[in-house]
Amino acid sequence: MKIIGILGSAREGGSTRYLIEEVMKEPKAKGAETKIYNLGKMDIRCCLGCGVCRKKERDCVRKDDMRLLYEEMKTADAIIIGTPIYMGEMTGQLKTFIDRCFALKDAQSKPLIPAGKKLAVVITQGAPMPDHYIKTPDRIEYIFKGLGFIPIGRITAVSVHNTEELLQNKDVLEQARELGKQLL
Repeated sequence: MKIIGILGSAREGGSTRYLIEEVMKEPKAKGAETKIYNLGKMDIRCCLGCGVCRKKERDCVRKDDMRLLYEEMKTADAIIIGTPIYMGEMTGQLKTFIDRCFALKDAQSKPLIPAGKKLAVVITQGAPMPDHYIKTPDRIEYIFKGLGFIPIGRITAVSVHNTEELLQNKDVLEQARELGKQLL
């Protein structure tokens, strides 16, 4: 089994990464191959909207790190998408990644990757209300369902401004471990 994490935070050691790692603990302990990709450290440029990728199932004209992520998503059994909330929404890094997933559909909008892969969504936010930014995980799940992924769960860690605050929330950490079990 292969599980990849897509980290939409530029903060390498931040709470979003920690929460993704917590979700991956159980699968990794059971032998799953796991890897986290930090979008903030990768060369991923914006979608040009040129549509070349949809013509005869051609590759994206951009020659950047998204090519690696396309292959990883094709071969992974599950994906964890994590983002902190910045200015009321997912980070720009994650939005750019999502825009570039346009190339994972053919000219008829059919997915070019095998269907049935599992999707988990991890959100960290400073706001104390769990449903305050509910549209963000809803949108992420909606987009990836269109690519054939099956949403199996989500976690929203609230009142989190740093990893220390996350570590004090034992309920969220337990939810992360339970979500990891569902990825198996």
